[in-house]
Amino acid sequence: MDCSLPMTFDTYNKCSYNCLYCFSYFQKSHSLGRGGVRSGKHNYQGVTTPTTWVNPEVIKRLFALDPKMSKSMQQFYPYIIKRNTMQWGGLADQFDEYERKHGITLELLKVFRSLKYPLCFSTKAVWWTKDKRYTDLFKKQDNWNTKFSIINLDKYMSRKIEKGVPSPQARLEAMKTVAGLNKGGVTLRLRPFIIGLSDKHDEYLKLIAEAKNHGATAVSTEFFCLELRADERLRGRYNEMSEAIGVDIFKYYRLNSKGSAGYLRLNRDIKRPYIVKMYNLCKALGLRFYVSDAHFKEYCHNGSCCGLPESFNYNRGQFTNALMIAKAKGEVRYSDIKTEVLELFDFPFIKAAGFNTSTTVNRARRDNQKMTDYVREAWNNPKSKKSPYKYFGGVLIPTGLDENKDVVYKYVGEKV
Repeated sequence: MDCSLPMTFDTYNKCSYNCLYCFSYFQKSHSLGRGGVRSGKHNYQGVTTPTTWVNPEVIKRLFALDPKMSKSMQQFYPYIIKRNTMQWGGLADQFDEYERKHGITLELLKVFRSLKYPLCFSTKAVWWTKDKRYTDLFKKQDNWNTKFSIINLDKYMSRKIEKGVPSPQARLEAMKTVAGLNKGGVTLRLRPFIIGLSDKHDEYLKLIAEAKNHGATAVSTEFFCLELRADERLRGRYNEMSEAIGVDIFKYYRLNSKGSAGYLRLNRDIKRPYIVKMYNLCKALGLRFYVSDAHFKEYCHNGSCCGLPESFNYNRGQFTNALMIAKAKGEVRYSDIKTEVLELFDFPFIKAAGFNTSTTVNRARRDNQKMTDYVREAWNNPKSKKSPYKYFGGVLIPTGLDENKDVVYKYVGEKV
């Protein structure tokens, strides 16, 4: 509910890279437009799964608003009609080694270029920036923004943590290439920020400066979160990370997170010095700064924490944008975001494509509820962890109800 890019797309059902921190490890890709074709098997850290990819013909039908598409896919029609920016690269990398082999992303790029559809890419790959077939399609596509994920500058540490991924230096050079192809902008995606790795010798600050030198226009960051419910294999990856960076991440996160179970996020006090330094450096360098972390989202330049500028047509019917309104005006009302919520999320909650609808009991309780009702309910229940009050860590506080009986939130966060 805080996302400016809720329509997320993956070309392949898995990623060829083997980053130890990957939050989507062992998860299936659940992006729109599936219906892929099997192409052999790949052994992924002991897990054998078939490689599948989206069918370009299905994507053409989707963006042509074919009335015969499934109801779940038609949920995206209002988004497509409004030409809201689509995030490409959520649980996989659309330019990875699978793409080098199969070329499905290349076919899809041709489709989206013909439609002049606004896109936001997220990648670690570099080979495609040296391939004329790809770079020609990016030329003059001023509504295509590209994020390059880099979390430190040490190529030796990178090899240990981001296995199979090109070096940080190679990614910076790729960033420079893409920056020269169009005016859509390139973003340094400093995510996840891993204490003990990203901050070693203040490398995160040097990385930001290098990104600026290589054409970046923005920086987006988020701190690593740890899943305590990890199975044996995922715990093995965490142990490998701990050994590489010299920090017992299980112990560190237990000591410095507000919760004690499940998905652990570091507390605000731990993160504050890093956020402030990054914000001040970006301001000095003329870079837009964004925080995808629930904590310190108030430091975002505007309401798209992925780094898109205000000029892009991203979804504004969400809580991050509400936070930006409150920061500017002192308070925010549900009516400030209601219009776009109603336009984009007018479908049954239990049928929400790619959304975690929780338990069977929860789905039964919400059987007659629309997604719009779910968003409004979260807004109006400050005790809920999904509310603007709880989610943003208390920088928005409820002050009463408006004429529509919706909660009014006051901004009490830092003056940034």
